[in-house]
Amino acid sequence: MPEPAEHPLPRNPYRSLVLLSFLALSGSRPAHGLLEQAHRLVTGALPHGRLHPRPRAYPRVRRRVLRRSLRPHRWHPRGGTGLRVSPAEGAGAEARALAALAGLDAEARAAYGLLRVEGLSPREATGLLASAGAHDAIGATERARAVPAEHRLPDPTLVRVNGRGSLLDRRALSGTAVLAGLAVLAAGLGTADPGGGRSSLAAPVALAPAPAEDVWRERFRLDLTAWHPRGGAVGDDRLVRRALDLWSRRGATGEGPDRNAAVTSAAGEEALAAPRAPRLVFAGQVGGQDVVVFHDAPWAARYTADASGERVEVFAEPVAGAANWPALRLADTEEGTHYLLPPWVTEADTAPLGGDEPDWREVEHTDGVTAALPTGEHCGVGPLLRLRAPEVAHGQPYTALDLGGPDTAHLGYMPPPPSEIRRLGPHEVLDGDSGFDLWGLVACAGPPPAGPVGTATAWEFARQELPDGGTGRWVCVRYGGHDGGGLARTVLVTAAGEDTDTVVAGGHAGGWGCSNLNRQVAAGTWWRDGDGRWHYLAAASREADRITVRGGANGSAEDGEPLAVAGPRGEAPPAEAVELSAVDVRGEEMTVLAR
Repeated sequence: MPEPAEHPLPRNPYRSLVLLSFLALSGSRPAHGLLEQAHRLVTGALPHGRLHPRPRAYPRVRRRVLRRSLRPHRWHPRGGTGLRVSPAEGAGAEARALAALAGLDAEARAAYGLLRVEGLSPREATGLLASAGAHDAIGATERARAVPAEHRLPDPTLVRVNGRGSLLDRRALSGTAVLAGLAVLAAGLGTADPGGGRSSLAAPVALAPAPAEDVWRERFRLDLTAWHPRGGAVGDDRLVRRALDLWSRRGATGEGPDRNAAVTSAAGEEALAAPRAPRLVFAGQVGGQDVVVFHDAPWAARYTADASGERVEVFAEPVAGAANWPALRLADTEEGTHYLLPPWVTEADTAPLGGDEPDWREVEHTDGVTAALPTGEHCGVGPLLRLRAPEVAHGQPYTALDLGGPDTAHLGYMPPPPSEIRRLGPHEVLDGDSGFDLWGLVACAGPPPAGPVGTATAWEFARQELPDGGTGRWVCVRYGGHDGGGLARTVLVTAAGEDTDTVVAGGHAGGWGCSNLNRQVAAGTWWRDGDGRWHYLAAASREADRITVRGGANGSAEDGEPLAVAGPRGEAPPAEAVELSAVDVRGEEMTVLAR
């Protein structure tokens, strides 16, 4: 079917597509939740990584949106961000917006959208409907034309966002149907008044005084409060005010073309509240984007703007250690990611994960802003950074890893017995002897948690000789979240000759497992040797006294020794569950992370 005659691209293509999908979906689904589904559907129809289709691609994307909206049961979004979208006008707004279309079926409502939203002629609307699979395109268009034209259509980009997760998280953006496209939303940026415009909000928030350039030399706490403003646009009041207004949910204030705007949160709905006493951390051009960073404890916010729109991501302020400090993500570009280093960090090197030893290379940085570094090249994580602040504490280098969040995570390693527990904390991952090779393996055993992560530690709590002569390394990977939560995951890393493999044994979110508050850990899993025989392997940390398994495998080991129970040969391990328990030398139950 030929495309309709060429029309100018809508002023806001994304808004038009969402409204078209919303109208078409409403003919076959209950009103509640339609807005969120329309956003998800349009996001999945857009070219990967784009918030708007190019002008020549717009008709094709519009037909795709129309086809999926008319047959929503045939299209299922994959993944999710944990966030929920609802109309800014509150409960029941979706049903009220659709009241004038009562009695119209899905095809007629889609025709109404093509006529009213897209501005097509009846003939063009009929042709497009037919190409999208409508059964009665002519009748649908005639029914839609009977609806009074004075009906006011809602703005689908005026929404409320709640829940947990980051719309700008790179791992979420890698899915085709997660809410990546919601980066064009206004999360509470305004509410529609009866006349269809924006209502006015509170007076502008004032910036808090900025610290002096060398204030960190006088501070005991080296957190974001000790970062002085940096960047070439620190004196650009208009840019800074625009960014602050967007965070304050005032919407865009500058002149120019209609720009899409979003305020999103990586720390739940609570973080979407307007700032109280924000302080400027950075303002400048990075990788072709305007970037502004604010700090308003306990939150930080990053504003970015480019040709596709402007966004503010609000997240929990980064966690600083005693002698390690994160780098902030400034801008993601096609060449890689630019970071902002703490003011006292003067030396930076980078290396990709993988292999036995890191290949460190110097990172160019100016006024704390690094050159673009390749990201996510090793199982979705990286790069690894080696940072040094010669004038602070012991001045030794520390390591940080990009896990896809708004700031880097401090990377550490704890060696197995007989090495003593390091009371000062994990070793920095500087070479093969301090866990670089191990991190290259366990980083691929499972993703980090979705929220911002401040610390990532691989604790090698036991080693075990494998039944076929190889070596097993039992590792507990602990990710510490900014909110005090985290994720503990036990992994068996096996090596036999030149072959290495990882098996996830278990894990749980939250709790103290594998932290300095609870080092009494046991883990177990099925493992298959080179001859195809399954063995149930189990081990526990250094203070273990006895390990016992029952059920699908039966056996025990004394004096803290690892356990291996032979099972059958086959493609799959035994189906019967295995119950693993362990007690330490004091007779207390140990935390079990096992399948």
